[in-house]
Amino acid sequence: MKNIIGNIFASVTSLFQQRIPRIDLKDKNTKKRLIVGALILVVVVVVLARTITNLQGVIFKKKPKEAKAPAVTFEESASPVKAFRVKKTDFRDTLPCLGTVKGYREVNLKFQVAGVIESFNFEEGEKIQEGDIIASLDQRDALLKLKYAEVELKKNQQLYDIGAINAIKLEQAKLEYESAKSDLDKTNIYAMSNGMLGTREKDVGSYVTPSDSNDKIGVFVAIDKVYAEFNVIEKDVPKVSVGQKVDVFSDAYPTKSFSGTIDRLAPIIEGKSRTEVLKVELDNKEGILKPGMFLRALVYTYEKKDALVIPSSAMKKKETEYFVYVINKEEPKKKEIKEKPETEQKKKFSLFGGKTKKDKAEEAKPEIKEKEAEFGIVEIRKIKVGYTTQDLVEVEEGLKEDELIITEVQEEFKDKASVEIVEVQEGLV
Repeated sequence: MKNIIGNIFASVTSLFQQRIPRIDLKDKNTKKRLIVGALILVVVVVVLARTITNLQGVIFKKKPKEAKAPAVTFEESASPVKAFRVKKTDFRDTLPCLGTVKGYREVNLKFQVAGVIESFNFEEGEKIQEGDIIASLDQRDALLKLKYAEVELKKNQQLYDIGAINAIKLEQAKLEYESAKSDLDKTNIYAMSNGMLGTREKDVGSYVTPSDSNDKIGVFVAIDKVYAEFNVIEKDVPKVSVGQKVDVFSDAYPTKSFSGTIDRLAPIIEGKSRTEVLKVELDNKEGILKPGMFLRALVYTYEKKDALVIPSSAMKKKETEYFVYVINKEEPKKKEIKEKPETEQKKKFSLFGGKTKKDKAEEAKPEIKEKEAEFGIVEIRKIKVGYTTQDLVEVEEGLKEDELIITEVQEEFKDKASVEIVEVQEGLV
């Protein structure tokens, strides 16, 4: 390096000697020029030396040792899951049904003797009191028979009193009188209780006979109480039983509900639809529920207070056993905070000094803290299942209140597997 600088200096000196003639050193201006030229020469030499040094460093620079690649390690990542917090609640299951109103007592009205209808005392929907005559036949023949039997009875009674006839003859006369009286009563139809005329199928002047099964004049309905009659499909038959509570609703009275219990269950499955008929007795003192009305009902098939209930999506079945994935929470992991580069930490200033409007607006914004991720370890636990529905399961044994379980299970988890809790469901609704 020194040789190179020396050669450059010698070349510059030779150049000066060749180009610059003999100079007078006693001249002041000449001295000044020499000093300035010497300074310029020194600067040029220093710049050339530094340039050559840098070139040498680049040309003869040693290659850095290659860093060893870090060892590859495989860490098990935590699967994101949704969790459900187990709580005690009042568990209730209902069965929706559709049906109609039936009279508590519906009776087909028919005369016991043949004849022509002489009077019909009520119209459809009219209320009837117990003992009222609903309709009557022409009674002329019946009255004649009764009058004749009454005369015969009086005559035989007188003859018996004087000993003209025996007791058997008198008894026969009494029976004939009672028969005639009964025949007269059969020309009337009496109401057996309070109710209403449901339908009227014959008019005055119609001839009716008791032998014709379809020859009814109408239907009497008792309405102080009514039956709500529903059909239950075959797969739901095991859920219903006598005595279960039922809430009944009518489209005609959307703000009202009627409560009752299952009073009767049909012993057989009927019809092509394979349904079982159940009847619910309802009070109807106001008479607002009329036979034939369309009804909806909710049958309370199961009720239990303070039951542990979980979503059915949280349960897994293997052969005859049921189990869930319980999450045992871990301490939150501390995140490594990387310092920002110095240039990013510096505050911006305006041309006139101080903070910019943008900086002030950003500082005024409330600081949003990022929610720390929650992690847990999976525990596979067997449970004893009680009552189940399509969406819910009652757990009788195996879980405690406030424990976390994985819900919406779509894969199988290994015991002690790590999971990240992304959401916690606190209630069933």
